Amino acid sequence: MTKGICDPILFVDLAGSTCLIIVSALCLKEARNIAKKQPDNFLYGYLCWLFIALFAFSLSRSLGHIVKHLLLIAGMVDYWKSLSPVSGSINTALFFLISSITVFFQKMKRVMERIELDRTEIERISQELLRLNKETELLVSERTRAELALSIAHHIRNPIMVIGGLATRILKKDQLSENQRKKIELMLEQIEKLDKIVREFEAIKGKKTESISREDLNEVVREVVDAALPEAKRQGIDINVKYESAPLFVSMDPDLVKFSLAQCLKLLIHRLGPSKKILVNLSREKFGALITLFTSEFGKFGRKGPKMRTPQGALSGKRLGLSTIKQILEDHGGEFNVEGQGQYIKIQIFLPFSIGIGKTWGRKRATDARYQNRSQDRNGREK
Repeated sequence: MTKGICDPILFVDLAGSTCLIIVSALCLKEARNIAKKQPDNFLYGYLCWLFIALFAFSLSRSLGHIVKHLLLIAGMVDYWKSLSPVSGSINTALFFLISSITVFFQKMKRVMERIELDRTEIERISQELLRLNKETELLVSERTRAELALSIAHHIRNPIMVIGGLATRILKKDQLSENQRKKIELMLEQIEKLDKIVREFEAIKGKKTESISREDLNEVVREVVDAALPEAKRQGIDINVKYESAPLFVSMDPDLVKFSLAQCLKLLIHRLGPSKKILVNLSREKFGALITLFTSEFGKFGRKGPKMRTPQGALSGKRLGLSTIKQILEDHGGEFNVEGQGQYIKIQIFLPFSIGIGKTWGRKRATDARYQNRSQDRNGREK
């Protein structure tokens, strides 16, 4: 039985299909306008593509319903039987298109979120590097100024002492006239003023910056390692740390020491491949604390390992030069030693308990011992 155009169900279906086309077209128009305002917005781009697919689906399905009813009213049932599979196939294909867009943008959303996190992390690291660079420049400028002041004081003090000594000896002579004696006393008075200026120059070296404080080296290393772990995990590298059982309080500029340790860790991370390890060992020595960082590959060489590399050698790369790190640690009264090359690297950092005590970590280095043994053997053969 063929339904008429005035049938309520038929009327609602036709009106609903028409309204669906109009509403989906309006939604698509609004989505495109929003996407044009912010073309770089990932979410707006996704909504625009989604509404394009939904509009295509609403157009296909609604036109299918309208054509179906018009053909049935006109008595062209055979025509509809021929078009029905085509209409259903188009609708199914559009279903797959909508699903594909959703899945694709869902995965892209994760990628964009990761990129955003990396961008935030890069900005944070950039700000930290900028701040630490300023502090390093300040430390270097202070050190340069202090050395310049000491050099000036040294060159001024020597002639002052000579002139002052001669003037004192002349003043002790009895045959001086009153006028000559007054002139020599005036000269000695000016020499005393110069000596006071020299002492002020020498006092510059003894001034400590406010950034120096006593910190637990265990906590400093733990903070640096925690910050480096995400990058290490991305490259499949494990970091194993052996902390000292008791607190290791050391006088330091914590920001500069953290920066130096972070650069050393990054050097080892970028030198290693996946499934490798970085070992960090903290130990209490006679006059300070020793931090040893080495790769899991370093121990495989034994005594036949590669020769020691100086900080100015091939390890510098494009990063902050190891010579600068060495300078930072030496300004703390510490030592910096690098051995190996490639994946076989060991880094030793010594920091004294107090800046200025002028002590090493209280043990002979293996390289020095081997050198002494060779010298003794050579001397024995010569004898």
